[in-house]
Amino acid sequence: MYRAVGGFAARILIVWFPFFMAASVFGQEADSALKEPSFAPEAVVPATAAASAVPDAVLEGIQVSSEPSKESGSDVTVTCYFIFRDKPSSYFYEVKRKANKLVFEFNDAQKGTSPIPSQKVSPLEGFELDQHKVDVNREVKGLNPELHDQVSVSFNLSAIPKIHVSDEYNVISFSFKWSTDPAKLKTLVDNAGQTNWGLVGGLAGGGAVVLGAALYYLLKPPPPPPVAGALDTSDLPSHSQKMWR
Repeated sequence: MYRAVGGFAARILIVWFPFFMAASVFGQEADSALKEPSFAPEAVVPATAAASAVPDAVLEGIQVSSEPSKESGSDVTVTCYFIFRDKPSSYFYEVKRKANKLVFEFNDAQKGTSPIPSQKVSPLEGFELDQHKVDVNREVKGLNPELHDQVSVSFNLSAIPKIHVSDEYNVISFSFKWSTDPAKLKTLVDNAGQTNWGLVGGLAGGGAVVLGAALYYLLKPPPPPPVAGALDTSDLPSHSQKMWR
């Protein structure tokens, strides 16, 4: 009898054991399939600077010319031309007196592929070009950066002339008068913003004179008091006494 019960149990294990193992594995796979997937939190990507939508003008050349004056052989007119393909959206210039430089900056512009050699015409001693990007929103808090191309041209000067800027078509230029006569240079050099030492000297001299006069009257000893003596009665009116009888 025990042998029959053991045989029956063996048949059950042989038939049903693989089924239970397969059911267990299937249940685990089903649980894993039904389980909601977990995602890692997204990394915060910083806002990148937006590029300018304005097309860039191309600086193709710089030409410096000197034309003699018809009135005087010592005087010349110097003109510097910035030659662009298309036109910059804006530009400005600045005179840096301490460094003796004249700087032009052109917005939404870039250098061309051809090299632009430096040129020298007195008082211009040459120039350097630099291309970089500027953020036009840097002064406004909360706005995303917006980068624009910019070309700057820095002129080295031996003296600062009085320049006149002209803007025609795709050519921006500046010109000034110059002279080889030292006596005429005083009227051609731009002294705006500089100390007028002649005026300062005149004011200092005038102030010294006024101060000296004031000190003289303040420190001058008072006149001595008059000496006491007999009173002068010559200017007193004369009255005649009426006699009564």
